[in-house]
Amino acid sequence: MKGLGARIVRSRVVRGGDIHQARQIHLADGRVLFIKTSPDTAPGLFAAEAAGLKWLADFGAPVPEVVAFCDRDGSQPGWLALSWVDPVGRGQGRRFGAALAALHGHALAEPGWSRPGFIGTLPQDNSPPSTAPQASVGERWADFWVERRLQPMTRMAGRRLSDGCVALLHEVGDRCGALLADLPAVAPLHGDLWGGNVLWAEEGPLFIDPAVYAGDPEVDLAMMALFGGFDAQVWSAYHAVHPRRPGFETRQALYQLWPLLVHVVLFGGGYAASVERNARRVLA
Repeated sequence: MKGLGARIVRSRVVRGGDIHQARQIHLADGRVLFIKTSPDTAPGLFAAEAAGLKWLADFGAPVPEVVAFCDRDGSQPGWLALSWVDPVGRGQGRRFGAALAALHGHALAEPGWSRPGFIGTLPQDNSPPSTAPQASVGERWADFWVERRLQPMTRMAGRRLSDGCVALLHEVGDRCGALLADLPAVAPLHGDLWGGNVLWAEEGPLFIDPAVYAGDPEVDLAMMALFGGFDAQVWSAYHAVHPRRPGFETRQALYQLWPLLVHVVLFGGGYAASVERNARRVLA
């Protein structure tokens, strides 16, 4: 693979998620890397992931080093090479909670990100909302959540959702201004923060496989709560820095609609009942 700076002398298959093929590779110059590749990954996916990891690192978040990447080009498969990190068992909840709190402590003025990205294999639009630039950050965030998250994924889900569920989601969208407009600032988000996207390493937990943009920090918390895998120490360390704001439970149900809709699109209508249930919780 061109771009690694040395030839591969040994490789073995390792666990690397459900989407890509993953390997540990040893290079002739002694370096050991983690590399994932796919023959049919959407163009731009590995570039977005590499940029997202570097963006998180700019805010001091612990991430693996991006060594090189190559996006799919015709018959040439895409790949991403990262520094190899030996995983260890969990038990570093306080360190992870503190690291996430530090990431969310950076106050940004504008929701979104400078480039489009992906959530899993699905495109993720990170462009600014249509709201007037002079509107408050909370108003712009509320419109971003409707225009760049709820509406596009509802359309992608299509007939996997009942007409009644779609109507509920439209009603939720109408309520977002009232629910979200008081947000004082947005912060850097991992964007796909379930338990499988944290690498528990000896030197500390690392963020991996991000779907980054700037938004309400509770978006990351909502996904963590939805899929589990984080112990009480994570939450206590995090909330020691960022206490829960009033209305947390309603916003959690709202923000969980995004990953649930993603699962409807990727895995079928079995998740539709959860979408409808969360929509009703928001409206209640």
